[in-house]
Amino acid sequence: MQNIKQQLTLIDRRTLTVGGIIEIIEYDEENITLFSVMGDIRIKGEQLEINSAFSEKDIVMINGFIRSITFGDNKEKCADNFISRIFR
Repeated sequence: MQNIKQQLTLIDRRTLTVGGIIEIIEYDEENITLFSVMGDIRIKGEQLEINSAFSEKDIVMINGFIRSITFGDNKEKCADNFISRIFR
C-alpha cells in the first residue's frame, strides 16, 4: 500500500478543509459527496457550499454548518454517483 496521507481540518463546525480529494461527486446545500485517495467522504449539514476546490493540489474547502462526516473504504468511485443513478 502506498504511503497515502489525507488531512481533514474542521473549525467550529463551520469550515472544513479536506486534502486528498480526487473528485466532487455530488453537491447541494445539505449533502456533499467527495471521492478521495482513501475512499469516499460524505458530509451532511446545512447551508453547505464549496468555498474553494482544488486551489492547492487536491484540497477542497467547505463552509456551512457541518453535522456529520462519514467515511467509506470504497477505493473506486461511490456507488451512489451520477452514472449509477441513471442505470438503476
